[in-house]
Amino acid sequence: MRTSLMLAVLAALLPIAARAQPASHILSADNLSKVAPHSWVIRGFPNVGIVVGDKATLVVDTGMGPRNGRIVAGIARSLSPKGQKLYLTTTHYHAEHASGDTGFPPGTVVIRPRGQQAELEAEGQKLIDMFSARSAEDRDLLKDARITKAGVLFDDRYSIDLGGVQVQLYWFGAAHTKGDELILVKPDNVLYSGDVVQNHTGPNFYCADCTPRSWLTVLDHVAALKPGIVVPDHSAPGGPELVAQERDFMADLDSRARALKAQGVPVDQAGKLVSQEFAQKYPDWSGMTHLDPAIAKAYAETP
Repeated sequence: MRTSLMLAVLAALLPIAARAQPASHILSADNLSKVAPHSWVIRGFPNVGIVVGDKATLVVDTGMGPRNGRIVAGIARSLSPKGQKLYLTTTHYHAEHASGDTGFPPGTVVIRPRGQQAELEAEGQKLIDMFSARSAEDRDLLKDARITKAGVLFDDRYSIDLGGVQVQLYWFGAAHTKGDELILVKPDNVLYSGDVVQNHTGPNFYCADCTPRSWLTVLDHVAALKPGIVVPDHSAPGGPELVAQERDFMADLDSRARALKAQGVPVDQAGKLVSQEFAQKYPDWSGMTHLDPAIAKAYAETP
């Protein structure tokens, strides 16, 4: 995408960025926006991607439960030529991202990284139960959710030709979860980044192998893709600066933890100290309540 066109698209996204995430977890076509010639986003919990080609359409994430799956599939159909093939992929196994696949119509081709499928089968029901206990709305949305197996599993990358639109699916390793997937729409240079790259939102390390250093390794791979537009799962879309910001934050977190361990500061004290420091250092970042366990993980992998 030429620089002038990319800037115009990002300028158009500014009103979207200014809106808060909807309070309800029911997704809506009212929050649908076009981010590039073939790429769309439904803002909500989470942001859901839709990519439309001449022969097929890809949906990225399902929303919470089958009802949202039906809503998202209907929106995707409305954007697509009649009778078009439908693909679905999920950025990771958490309930708001992967529990709505049974709401999609028969014949939908579901694609996931092999590691993400294993996480879904091992931990998916736990996440469904956890979200169901959070609110009456979530309990209702998830009452018919069940764990399913993708029709296509891949190891580190998978290509889809939507008809004039090439999409590349990547698994680079553990970051937010062990099976995080990133989706690059090549002609649009749009990256659907899941929870791996967010917009001024603190990280949550949700697997045993997820550490600041492993997340940094994934971000190095993401940076090499050189996306022009980044669409996170739980924050506003932006440009390539989101990747750089995420990497700087993670490197700062890791180096601070290593420095404190070298000074002999106990891990629990270090977690509290870094949480206080980063609250002041990153005052415009939300979701900063998971830094204590992040420091513990950094301590564990530091000699």
